[in-house]
Amino acid sequence: KGGQRLPERLAVKTLGVITKALRLKKDVTISVAFVSETEIKKLNRSWRGKNRVTDVLSFGLEDGEVFGEVLISYEQAARQAKQMKHSVTEEIVFLLVHGVLHLFGHDHEKPADAKKMFPLQSRILIALGVDARL
Repeated sequence: KGGQRLPERLAVKTLGVITKALRLKKDVTISVAFVSETEIKKLNRSWRGKNRVTDVLSFGLEDGEVFGEVLISYEQAARQAKQMKHSVTEEIVFLLVHGVLHLFGHDHEKPADAKKMFPLQSRILIALGVDARL
């Protein structure tokens, strides 16, 4: 249901801005999918040891064709958008940016890593016309 959840043109635009920001030299293929709350909770428990629904998960793949996969919970994104009083589309763009940055090795678990990731994330969101305070 990707076209119903995030218009293809917006996904392509978002990935283009990320590509520029990361200064990627070669094309990579990334799978982006919406998954159920049940599925994302199960994956979060299996891969991160956290038995709860999350909004986005990223998996680097060792398959030569696909660089990685970003999985988004639409239901969780919709709840977060309502709580933060912005659109679901903005929340999904934020999650896509966040998830792709994780694929390329950016993290925010340690303060020093967060100081690198969050400004980059903000620059990308601003370039997309999305409020970077998300």
